[in-house]
Formats: sequence, C-alpha cells, structure tokens
Amino acid sequence: MESSSILLICTLAFLMVFLLLAFLAVLMRLIIYLFPEKAKITDAAVFAAMAAVFRNIFPHSKISNIEEKK
Repeated sequence: MESSSILLICTLAFLMVFLLLAFLAVLMRLIIYLFPEKAKITDAAVFAAMAAVFRNIFPHSKISNIEEKK
C-alpha cells in the first residue's frame, strides 16, 4: 500500500512541476510580446570601447570607420 502512494506522490509532483514550467513559458512569451526589444542604438561609448580594444590588439593601426555588417 505504501509503495503505490509514493508512486502517486512522485507522479503528481512531476505533473505539477511540468505544469508550473509550462505556465512560466507562457508567461515569458506574453512578457516578450508585450515588451518587445527596443531598437539598438550605438553610442560614442560603444565606439570608444571598440576602438580601445582594437588599439590594444593592433597597436600600429589607425581606426577610421566602425560599421555593423548584417
């Protein structure tokens, strides 16, 4: 009698975890739909950081243009 109740408890726990994860997935999808990602804006700080990294990697070169390739 005791082993069947343990099996029932494990099955119910597994199903509850599955339902909780499914609910969280739907909630995440809803949040992503309501608050879409904003357009990426490049600013001077990003360009300065990239220029500093390239200056460290290639010390004798000059950076004249930074552009994004899609």
